[in-house]
Amino acid sequence: MFGDARNLPCGRSWSLTMKAVSRRTILKGALASCLPLSFPSVVLSRDRNETGARPRVVQVQGPIEASLHILLEELGGVSRFVKSGDTVLIKPNMSFPNPSEQATTTDPSLVRAMARHCLRAGAKRVLVADHPMRAVKLCLEMTGMKEACGDLPSVHLIGASQEGMFHQVTLSRTKELQAVKVLRAALDADVQINLPRMKSHGATTVSLGMKGNMGLIWDRAIFHSRLDLNEAIGDLNTLIRADLTILDGSRALIAGGPLGPGPVEELGCLIGGADPVAVDAFGVQRVEWYGKRIAPDQIPHLVACHKRGIGEIDLDRVDIVSRKAPAS
Repeated sequence: MFGDARNLPCGRSWSLTMKAVSRRTILKGALASCLPLSFPSVVLSRDRNETGARPRVVQVQGPIEASLHILLEELGGVSRFVKSGDTVLIKPNMSFPNPSEQATTTDPSLVRAMARHCLRAGAKRVLVADHPMRAVKLCLEMTGMKEACGDLPSVHLIGASQEGMFHQVTLSRTKELQAVKVLRAALDADVQINLPRMKSHGATTVSLGMKGNMGLIWDRAIFHSRLDLNEAIGDLNTLIRADLTILDGSRALIAGGPLGPGPVEELGCLIGGADPVAVDAFGVQRVEWYGKRIAPDQIPHLVACHKRGIGEIDLDRVDIVSRKAPAS
């Protein structure tokens, strides 16, 4: 499925060289092209809620590794999301050559811990991918991702910096986005896990899971220059939907994002769930952004995603579980 990727050493960035479009790519493109104007729920994740049960968001306070274990258990265990033989794509923030202490990139210890959970669940391959906005080698080194994942078997870092690593998908009956080049690895993966840093953003107020999916596309500039940014993010998330979203709230960049520098708040928590809108909504109200409290329905791109049926924005309709992990 990934050319010679399986033969590459662990922890190295690599390019996907595929001559044929995979079945999964065709399937996802077809699903996207059939979206009606009313934007019903889109079935791109394994964990679709068929019973109508309320979504669950879990917040765990404490050390990252222990918090992740508790969070996954509260959501039904990692095996709910990852099956034996799966290829898993983990999407952290590793777009800037900054250490995690600046809260612009995901803590590498979270990425490492999540990858290990996936391997223990039987994943065949774990791909850690983002589209860096700076030099790939520098980003992988300065974020700590190379060191964190370099010794893990069957784990590969993808610094998606070449256009050939992306495949164009055509969408129809969407509001803003008619076509988009998506990372092939994301389209081909059996499972997608989103691990965004909680941070502010000058154009969208916050950058959490839904906004973070822009790190899986090639041309982000048109979202800012030619399209209504918030509606385009809504359209994009009808195509790209994580099976599991976990916000890295160990630290939050509460102003000055996405690049920083800016004020960092030590939250010491992880926030996760299978409903990506509900997770982001909880993250929005968890801290003060730019010195003030902001409600989830004041974030236009979250409203756009909710209107498209991607997830629940009203936290009164979400089951919130709060736990505390033991100190290391």
